[in-house]
Amino acid sequence: MPPDPAVIAAHAVVLQSDARALADCAERLQAIGASLESGGEAPHWLREAVNAHLAACATAAADLTTAAARLRRYAAHARP
Repeated sequence: MPPDPAVIAAHAVVLQSDARALADCAERLQAIGASLESGGEAPHWLREAVNAHLAACATAAADLTTAAARLRRYAAHARP
């Protein structure tokens, strides 16, 4: 079955939406981390967990953004 550019482009839209959601999550975690640091009373392990999840969200957002861009390029050149 030949690739359908519309279906491929739709997948790119979903990936980009997911990337934005993860980037928003990373921003919220960054704010939480800053609040934990300024309060000084949170256990070290909690700050480490927040930072690890922040990094994971940021990495996943970047990966999904890249994948969405590649799918858009693929859709632009795919022949139905």
